[in-house]
Amino acid sequence: MSDRVVQLLFWLRRRSFFRVVQRTFMMLMPVAVIGSYFQLLRDCIFSPDSLIYNIFNFDYIMSDRLWDVGNLVSAGMVQVTFGIFGIFAAYFSALYTARIYHKDATMAGITSVIVITFTAFLSGVGRVSGTRITFYSRILNINGILFALLCGYLVGQVFHWLGQDYHHIRHEHAAHIQARAWSALIPTAVSLLVGIVFGIIIYLFKVKLLDDVYFRSLISGMKASNNLALIIPLTMLATFLWWCGIGYPLASMVSASNSGAAIANLNYALRHGGANVPYKYLGSSLIQGYGLMGDACVALSLTVVILLYTHNKQLESIAKINLLPVAFGASNGLAIGLPMILNPLYLLPIIVIPAINELIAAGAITLNLIWPSVYPVLGGTPGILISFFGSNGNWPTFIFTVLLFILDILILIPVVLIGQRISERLAQYEQEMEN
Repeated sequence: MSDRVVQLLFWLRRRSFFRVVQRTFMMLMPVAVIGSYFQLLRDCIFSPDSLIYNIFNFDYIMSDRLWDVGNLVSAGMVQVTFGIFGIFAAYFSALYTARIYHKDATMAGITSVIVITFTAFLSGVGRVSGTRITFYSRILNINGILFALLCGYLVGQVFHWLGQDYHHIRHEHAAHIQARAWSALIPTAVSLLVGIVFGIIIYLFKVKLLDDVYFRSLISGMKASNNLALIIPLTMLATFLWWCGIGYPLASMVSASNSGAAIANLNYALRHGGANVPYKYLGSSLIQGYGLMGDACVALSLTVVILLYTHNKQLESIAKINLLPVAFGASNGLAIGLPMILNPLYLLPIIVIPAINELIAAGAITLNLIWPSVYPVLGGTPGILISFFGSNGNWPTFIFTVLLFILDILILIPVVLIGQRISERLAQYEQEMEN
């Protein structure tokens, strides 16, 4: 059975789209890691609502000038890394697609940047009153990276079919560069035409997967629900979309909930304790405290498995450098560095593990083994501690969460081992292709 799984995943990894995605993410790994550390600083050190900020009483020991500068720098670096991550992804996606087919990769990358930024510009028309026009940043954000990757891949395919063959020359003369630019004119023009059509489609029909109002209405209803038949399928859908490169639904899930049911649970817990609240399976508390555990259920578990069970120095280095951000919920560096997004190897674990956690937690709540997570939790709280603080320091709940985390690790061990076998086969395949 495992051999068939390895064979299938090996076949998928050899497809041009997945090869392009893997290479793009590997190139962008340093950008994602840097962004994760600045996200950690923004959310944990320079945020008055964070756990670390309040534990160390930074409001009194940190000067206002230092806080202003730190907040400005960290927020700015998050914006220029993750906020426009789609531009980088579109460039390298087109570059590597064109390079596979021995076309002009540089011109393909530049064309892809024009296409994705024009799409963001056209989609932002009408979003700001007056004559000022804004870019639709959700297309350029790392949570909308699927569109950037597709944009780059399509531009690369246009160069594949319409562009002339190109082989790198170390020392190019001006005449050769001019001829190279002219030869790229037709595929560039066609790519821009495709980008205009793509941007108009998004502008006219509004892609629901990137619409903030649509997300809030959908996710808020699920977070205020007490119905497991709704919560678990929507969790699986959100994690699947995250794997696809659309992370907005999952980001909306982990935000705090102010629904009437959440307030009713909190009022009951303040008066009578948190064991028998009226909405035991409330979506917001079940997902944040037990299902996702602030990204700990998959990202942190995967980091632990890589550090314990792999012998790949490169993977271990990626896991080590991302351990601290992942522990505090900043997992983008790991998701890009491995990568996890659009990697067929991690599809099932990413979808199934949070659903399993929610089902087991719901069963434990039914049997009164643990308390529901009903109290507000400060931002930047490590995922394993969310349910502990959310249950007002209930120790059985903490022990249960640790056991749930260990279960997630056990589920991921065979996945990582299969990944090692696939990596070995890919390395052997590429070596044979070079020879």
